[in-house]
Amino acid sequence: MYRLQRYSNLCILGLLVLLISACEKNITKRKKVFFEDAEDGVASEIVAIHRDGYPVGRFVRPFGGSNVIGNFNNTVVTIALDSVPPHNMIYVSFDLYTHDNWEGLHIGQYGLPDVWNIRVNDQYQLSTCFSNSPIYEQSYPEWLGPIALPARSSAVSRGYPGICALDTLADGTTRYKIVFSRPHTEKNIVIQLNDALQGPICDRSWSIDNVHIEVMNN
Repeated sequence: MYRLQRYSNLCILGLLVLLISACEKNITKRKKVFFEDAEDGVASEIVAIHRDGYPVGRFVRPFGGSNVIGNFNNTVVTIALDSVPPHNMIYVSFDLYTHDNWEGLHIGQYGLPDVWNIRVNDQYQLSTCFSNSPIYEQSYPEWLGPIALPARSSAVSRGYPGICALDTLADGTTRYKIVFSRPHTEKNIVIQLNDALQGPICDRSWSIDNVHIEVMNN
C-alpha cells in the first residue's frame, strides 16, 4: 500500500513538473533595454540629423510640465542600441507631440502632405500624417493612403500650447501614444523617426518623450 501511494505521489509530482514546464514555455519573457524621459538630458543612443546633413545640437526643451526630446523639422532621429539580449520580438512605446500647424493630408504649396515615418532596422513600421487643424484630415493611426480620418484621431490628449507659430494658443499641440511590437532577432536595434514637413520649424514641428524599449521572448 505504501509503495502504491508513493508511486501515485511521484506520478502527480511528475505531472505537475510537466505542466509547469509547459506553462513556462508559453510565458512571454520581457526585458527593458532602454528608457529616456529627457529629465536629465538625452542618452548618447539618441542622435538627430537634419535633412541637410548637419547634426541637430541641443534638443531637449521644457514642454507641458516636463522635458521633451525635440523639437524637430525635416530631421531624422535615430535610437541605436547595441548588443541587446537574445530575443524574437521587440516592444516600443513613446509619446509623440505634434506642434503648431500640421495639415495632415492637405497638399500645400510644396505639393506634398505632412509625412512622418517610423523605421526599425531599415524596415518601415509606419508612414503616416497628422493634422492639428479641424479643416484638414489625417491618416494616423492608419498608413498614409486612401483612408482619411478626422484631425487628431487617436490622440491621447490635447490642450497644450504650440511651440512657435501657435505658442499663444491653448490648443496648438497634440499628444499621441505610439506603441508597437514586431518580430526582431538582431543584436542591434535601430529605430529611426523622420518627417517631411511642408513648412519651416516655427510653422510645424514634433517632439518625443518617455521612450521605452523592451526585448521579448515568447
